[in-house]
Amino acid sequence: MKKKLISFSVFLLFISSFVVVGETSHTQERIDYISSLPDNFDTNLTVYVRFLGFDQDIIDEDSIEDILPSNFTKWDVNYGTTQLNFNYDFEHIEDVYVNSLKNYILSNSINGTGVGFSLNITKLNEDIISGERSDVFLPEDGLVADAEDVEKFISTFIHNPILERSGYTLYFLNFSSFDAPDHSLEHWYNIDKISYDTNETITHWYSGYDEIPSRPTLGWGGENRFCYIDLSSRSWYFDWILTAWTAFNVGYFSYYDYPDIDTLIQTHDPYTPAGQEILTTYIAEWLYSYLGNVFSAYFSDDQIGESYSLQVKVFDNLTNNGFTAEEIEWVISESRMFSQLESDLPWINWEVSVDYVSLTDYPELYDEIASYVDEDVNGMYVEVMEGLFYYLSNELTNYFDFDAADTVLPCYFFLTNEIGFRYNGISFAGLGGMGWEILLGTQNSIFKDANPSQPRRGYSAVMIHELGHGLGLPHPHSSVYGWGSSFFQDVMNYFSFSEESFSTFNQDGLARAHFKYFFRKTKQEFEDAYQYFIDNGSPKEVIGFIAEINSILENSVVEYELMEYIDAINSTKTALIEIEDLLYYILHPEEYTEDPLPTEETTIYFLLTILVLFPVSMLRKKKREK
Repeated sequence: MKKKLISFSVFLLFISSFVVVGETSHTQERIDYISSLPDNFDTNLTVYVRFLGFDQDIIDEDSIEDILPSNFTKWDVNYGTTQLNFNYDFEHIEDVYVNSLKNYILSNSINGTGVGFSLNITKLNEDIISGERSDVFLPEDGLVADAEDVEKFISTFIHNPILERSGYTLYFLNFSSFDAPDHSLEHWYNIDKISYDTNETITHWYSGYDEIPSRPTLGWGGENRFCYIDLSSRSWYFDWILTAWTAFNVGYFSYYDYPDIDTLIQTHDPYTPAGQEILTTYIAEWLYSYLGNVFSAYFSDDQIGESYSLQVKVFDNLTNNGFTAEEIEWVISESRMFSQLESDLPWINWEVSVDYVSLTDYPELYDEIASYVDEDVNGMYVEVMEGLFYYLSNELTNYFDFDAADTVLPCYFFLTNEIGFRYNGISFAGLGGMGWEILLGTQNSIFKDANPSQPRRGYSAVMIHELGHGLGLPHPHSSVYGWGSSFFQDVMNYFSFSEESFSTFNQDGLARAHFKYFFRKTKQEFEDAYQYFIDNGSPKEVIGFIAEINSILENSVVEYELMEYIDAINSTKTALIEIEDLLYYILHPEEYTEDPLPTEETTIYFLLTILVLFPVSMLRKKKREK
């Protein structure tokens, strides 16, 4: 019996030697799988298009999909961006949910005279020519609802959160029943915004307009992975951009031609082939704007790292012109910006600094600015592209610490006395996207009527907006994809005035870029570490550890595919730390005493140990019995 047990033990030990080789081979196969994944694998997303209040007979879903592209490739693929592949899923929401939303809006809206507003285009054109600022808004009758409340209702009672694991949802609403056929009564969705810095409701608009009515939006969204837009509602925003912002080259899209879908349907009968074709193009172009500007938020991975340093140097010339430091230093907040960035982009190690200095302490810079000052009907200004832009670009290393982090985002912030800045003729509060930023504020932009007791506009949100450009984000509007996707909350959005947060869509776009950066880096270091393992005799003590790291990387890919982007990033960062430990234990396997997570390899070793020790214990038991 003794000889049989010993022979069995020897046999198991012999087999175990093959298992070690086999498990090493199995580990190699799993690592080969990780290595086979491309650095820039595509991203597959589904766009869920949901119709509420539309007659299904006039919606040609197949034709809408035929107009839309199946993928978007943004930026240069040579720099690590990926192709976004879109699948489309169309559905009409059941009437019970449509009616519940309509009843909610009716019961929670303000209905009456002068509750909505349209734009007096004639008056606005006169202001543009004269440089004056007058009341350019006309009161309208109907009903107005709170856009954020409607978003919350959709989120709670209609939206399916499971869809957020595979793509984005756009809800198309058609609530024409709220309106009079002759357009004497219309409905609006308003957005009221509290200023990030002043803590006051925002009542100003671009180009010096104050006391504006609440901003009417066609829809809202961005907190989650969905937006809604009511095509039967109205907003003066398109009239504004087509009148005051012609220099932005907004492109041509059919939704610019109609203030609402009621007007389109009254003009083109959708129950005829010709009318349905126009309606199909109309809906497809709305959706196209969201696809290109929002759902496929692009990025550049030129400035990706683990740590970021936002450095704002405020060159103040207001304290030399009658203002005190206490009166102006609320205008940009180090702590609020840090808190917002840490909340929106938590995988980045943020450092934020704001440094106030006197502009007159830098005479060369002061004289450089003064040399470009010009004046027209809108006041004194500097056209930065005449030379100041290049001067500031060349002086960056003299003003900012580029060793402070992996990625440094420097910003010049000028507080001037009545001197505005323009970029190719367009006035701006901030200019970014070139690896550094410029902000500009005057006593009339930060205070109403230059009165320190009436704060008008802070610049923390402006800074985050320009920083977004530095991270690679565009505006959610363009000449290519149009401005139809303007109606959602995002700091990059012109309509979402003074919004401080990045929407889920832009957070996703940045997270996708950063995951691919960390995955590419981790994959390379893991391959190098495994070769190091082989070169140093393949110590079996760390095979389980290698398998654990491999599992973390495999899981990060699964998390990415489920749109759990932050978890995916954190997995790769965890793997990077584990790889550093692995390199040490490869040379000191006897010191590896940690219990790794259960893996196939460690389980087999455990079973082999039991099988080997069992006959040995049986031998000892026999001896005791004798």
